[in-house]
Amino acid sequence: MQAEKLKVLLDWGLDNGVKCPDDVEFVNVGGKGFACIAKSDITEAEFIIPESLIIKSSLAVSFFKVNSNQTSWLKLLIAKLKFDKSSTTVDDENLKAKFAPYIDALPDEIDSPLVWNPSELDLLGNTNLRSSLRIKLYSIFNEWKLIMETLKKHRNEVQAEILNIEETLGQSEDHVYRNITSKVFQHSSETDWWSFPAFLWSHMMFLSRAFPEYVINPSTDPSNVVLLPIIDLLNHDYRSKVEWNQRDGAFGVRKLETVLRGEEIFNNYGGKGNEELLSGYGFVLEENIFDTVALKIQLPLTTVSEITSTTHLFLPTLSDYTTSAFELSSGKETKQMLPKKDSQYKDGVLYLLSKENDAPLRWLLDLFSFLEKSPDESCSSLRVRLQGLQNLRNAIETKLSSTSSTSDRQAAGYDIKEYRARAARIYKSGQTKALKHAVNELKRTEKEWTSQHKGDLLTAKRIMRFDPNFMESELPLLLRTNANSDITLDSYDTLIILWVACKAVFNTCPREAQWAMDAFKAYSDCRENTMASSAEGQHLYQTFFPNGSSRLGQEQFINATEFLQHFSYTRLSNGEVILVKDVNL
Repeated sequence: MQAEKLKVLLDWGLDNGVKCPDDVEFVNVGGKGFACIAKSDITEAEFIIPESLIIKSSLAVSFFKVNSNQTSWLKLLIAKLKFDKSSTTVDDENLKAKFAPYIDALPDEIDSPLVWNPSELDLLGNTNLRSSLRIKLYSIFNEWKLIMETLKKHRNEVQAEILNIEETLGQSEDHVYRNITSKVFQHSSETDWWSFPAFLWSHMMFLSRAFPEYVINPSTDPSNVVLLPIIDLLNHDYRSKVEWNQRDGAFGVRKLETVLRGEEIFNNYGGKGNEELLSGYGFVLEENIFDTVALKIQLPLTTVSEITSTTHLFLPTLSDYTTSAFELSSGKETKQMLPKKDSQYKDGVLYLLSKENDAPLRWLLDLFSFLEKSPDESCSSLRVRLQGLQNLRNAIETKLSSTSSTSDRQAAGYDIKEYRARAARIYKSGQTKALKHAVNELKRTEKEWTSQHKGDLLTAKRIMRFDPNFMESELPLLLRTNANSDITLDSYDTLIILWVACKAVFNTCPREAQWAMDAFKAYSDCRENTMASSAEGQHLYQTFFPNGSSRLGQEQFINATEFLQHFSYTRLSNGEVILVKDVNL
């Protein structure tokens, strides 16, 4: 925004009833655009915009003669005011002339990755934001297409544009940039107001500046939004204490703290992570406490139904994470939580991991425990919880590795804007920190559980310490090898299987591990009438006993193999298999 356009906008606002504190000025601050600065100490600075200057969906309804998809039509109306040279009249008032100072003063560019070139996009690596951009473009295109197919004017041109954009969106990233997104901020005199680039420009303005309409009209459709000229110049700070209010159709924002001379007056849109800020507003905050990493778990609806009907597991939806300054101001009650339907999870269950709130990580651990358990196990079983934790840690570490990596595609040699490179670094850093925090929290939790239940866990090392006779005499005797011969075992689980088999054959077991043999006997008794058929167990038995064994039958050995599978978990860090007592956390 150029300084002269800002002055025209402010003069226009004051001439039309906008009220601002007397002792403030808007100045250009390097790296962040314009900022509202207090020229003296100000107590409860307040900005008020009259109803006549609020740009809302009723204007689009009146002009386009529609009554659905009002926000989409409002975006199209703003595109028309920007790119159409002819007048746009509603109730005998030319909206193009009326709102020209505001439209002219809108930013020349927004640094959202939606319009970054391929070289800049490569800086985002394999992050959620990078992978979601094409999906977002398709969503915006479908929003535009839905209303344009009902627009009577320019029908032939619109149909040709729809076909062209559909074809382009199916092409490479470079092709999409050259033919669509690079045109959004070119402001060419040849841009048609009904075109997709014009709508995309308007969409980005709304992403970065729109307010929910319910702040001025509580009874409106919750999806409707408005534009508030001049008030939308105030920058965002989640620490800023503000109060939003509406009276007689006007809208106001009041600062609840004294602003000292030389300080900036901020508004507050609520807690927003850098992914949302960069995607919608084109900027990031260093050390943003609201940074989150989205993990979406796709579940069959039958599994969702089982969870919701038979367990107390909490399956979050996006509304469970929403923090809106608009809903919390002026004592406005937050919307009540409605009962959730299984169909809400058809696109997956959303978990937002962060450094500041471990609740979503706990919810996710509960889910992974549920997915790990067998039909006869409880979600609170120690084995289930430990294995669920390993599975979750593996998933998060895989995500961390992917997020930290760089893109391996060869982008065309576009110039990279320094600000966008910095924003990408800060965004990726926040994602990495959140994922590392989750991994460390899972490590801490595992250590806590294994320390509390040390006596309920049996590792290969503990077996060797408690039961030296196993390797020294019993195993050589069972395998019919020389007691002085070295016995090489290729895995932890093989050692434990052979230990269980030896204890069953020789009926010897250290007191510290007796619970394991009691559990094996109970497991074997339950399987008396079931034919043991483990392929792994059969293979192992034939490996160790190619000619069979007079002491240990194949079925008993297979029982030991399957017993270990049912009563153990495998540590992610070293592949160690650990036998777990059947107890609950």
